[in-house]
Amino acid sequence: MRTSAVGLCLILILHAGAPQARQQAAPAPAGSVPVTLTLRIAGDRTRFRPGEMIPIQLEFTSPIAKRFVVDNAIYDRSGRLTIDEFSLEPNERVSDPLLDYFGSGAGFIGGGLRGMPVLGDKPATIDLELNDWFRLDEPGAYRLSTRSRRVIDDTQPSRTEITVESNEVTFEILPRDPAWEAQQLAAAVGVLDGKSGNQRQACRTLRFLGTDAAVDEMVKRYDDNASGCGFEYMTGLFSASHRDYVVRRMEAGLGASDQPVTRNYLRTLAVLSAYKDHPELRPAQTRQTKGRMPPSRDLEPLSELTAAAEAKYAAIVAAALPGKTAQARAIILAERLDSSARHDTAPAGSDDDRKQIAASFSALSADRQITLLQYEWRRIEGPAMLPLLRAIVSNASTADQIRNPLAGVSLKTLGALPDRELPELDDVLAANLDGDRRPFEIRAELLQRYASPAVAPRVLARYGNDIGRLACRPQAALLAYFTRADEKTGATLLDRALASRAQTGCFRRAIRDVATYHMGAAVEAAAVAHLDDPDPEVVASAAETLGRFGSAKAVSPLRARLERFHDEWRDRGAELRFSYVRLEARSQAGQAMVELSLLQALAKGRAWLSERAALADLRALCVTDNCRQHADQMLAASQNAAITIVRLEGPDDSFITIAQYDLSSVAALEEKLAQYPAGAVFTLELSNLDPQTASTVASRIKRIADAYGIVLR
Repeated sequence: MRTSAVGLCLILILHAGAPQARQQAAPAPAGSVPVTLTLRIAGDRTRFRPGEMIPIQLEFTSPIAKRFVVDNAIYDRSGRLTIDEFSLEPNERVSDPLLDYFGSGAGFIGGGLRGMPVLGDKPATIDLELNDWFRLDEPGAYRLSTRSRRVIDDTQPSRTEITVESNEVTFEILPRDPAWEAQQLAAAVGVLDGKSGNQRQACRTLRFLGTDAAVDEMVKRYDDNASGCGFEYMTGLFSASHRDYVVRRMEAGLGASDQPVTRNYLRTLAVLSAYKDHPELRPAQTRQTKGRMPPSRDLEPLSELTAAAEAKYAAIVAAALPGKTAQARAIILAERLDSSARHDTAPAGSDDDRKQIAASFSALSADRQITLLQYEWRRIEGPAMLPLLRAIVSNASTADQIRNPLAGVSLKTLGALPDRELPELDDVLAANLDGDRRPFEIRAELLQRYASPAVAPRVLARYGNDIGRLACRPQAALLAYFTRADEKTGATLLDRALASRAQTGCFRRAIRDVATYHMGAAVEAAAVAHLDDPDPEVVASAAETLGRFGSAKAVSPLRARLERFHDEWRDRGAELRFSYVRLEARSQAGQAMVELSLLQALAKGRAWLSERAALADLRALCVTDNCRQHADQMLAASQNAAITIVRLEGPDDSFITIAQYDLSSVAALEEKLAQYPAGAVFTLELSNLDPQTASTVASRIKRIADAYGIVLR
């Protein structure tokens, strides 16, 4: 059976994320591991200027085919990979450019895209830049080597990590050359101003240069979302040579008329200012810390100083707001709505702020408008924004937005109007789908969101025969529209999409994708029917759909499918272990994904309650260790009698936990509490919320608990 790329990604996530999926081993004696790591400087260069990018390559080879795999990640979302430990000598002449950043408690998120190539016929080569770990400002000769934990022995059940040591390379850092630095700066600025070429490479040039002129450019461009350089600019300011200059330059930006000041800008300035005034709080630059994550320490003194500095700088920005340009003012106001309560101040004037944002909206760049609407909507929503949204959705004379929706705008914002349907727009919504008009995705989503059943025949005539050949997202939106507007026709079209498996891979996630827009009886029936689909991704999608969106009636077919899985695989669990080197094992691992999806749907289903006894019963049906480990985690979580509000944003953009359940809204929490027996006791944890919001949320949840006889302490 062929496993799709999407399915393989899911398998990798499920298996790599399982507890003890990779076991770290002690370094093997030199020469005992049949894997060679060759370190080289790309292009065979040996001389570099201070601040110049130093490209390095790690090349892994093995004479044994199909045994070892290599983690080829080149970045980590925290900002630093830790699977390579570099030794750079003389160590006392180099510094870690990001030690202060990580030492402030930032960056500890982790994760990132990676592949796992199999060693054998050809080497696996990984390209990195040494500047991410070290700053080299002093002229002289240097020696570099590394110890890497990227190699995994895939023949071992625990996928044991193998530590491999490289050769040593030498290179020279030349004296500073102001003319060369100016040329590099001008080239990078030209790329960024031209909005073409390698934008990321250009902003990394500014970051690594770290000169005062580079600092000026990074501060000026700090809120430039179009280039995608936010992280590079922030870390560039942390690592710049002259910190006093960085702080002065950022402080000057607070009052500059055209300088937007985001929360991240304030936070970065506050941390740098605290470090400047209290250098004793900086983590020590030692051989043990350079190029690595700093050890844990007490962050309270630094946090208190940072909070005080941030409040001081926020007050300066507030005073300078009237003199800011409309564009800078709109960005600052949007950010302020979300951050005012961080300093224990009530969000006074927030309605006025929203009005000013709405009034200034047209002054923003198209990219910033998209960012505000798509990613920062919860900060700017309010009555003042409704006329703007309605104009975008329904007024063809206002920028012709309904016939040409703003590229990049999402249904999250354009679908936020309170109207269930907008029948007066039926003709326009249907006409939006005629011809080759872009962006087709948002046009299909707008039809799904607002069109009445009256235009269903027209849309069916235009696209009915295309179902099974369309791109996944617009097809799911159209199917959701039909399951809402004409359920019988919708069921027929959904069956057609699921049966069409030659031209696209959309069938694998079609049930889940449609249910995300609209869950009805036709979608639930399709999900139940495809629990025995021959494609494991379809089964996993069906199970996930029934767990997230299905009715209580879904428990029985889900349970029956898990029992059938158990009966089929109970004596063959070892066959389901994922392997990077055995292709047949990759196919069987898709079945392990089915098992885990069924377990999670039953254990965490929206419409029913699974308490400890039910979870233990489900665990007994597990065939694989991965399934049992996840069941154990949920069993442990089920004993946690706390309702924890981790994040509270929009209706479906929150993160609330209760027992083993992860919920996306207070409404979902209410639905879950209604399933517990009267007299159940919970505590409420709101530590991540500001005081005013916490008080409001606590009162609301207390009312919900009282309504269902739940005791809240």
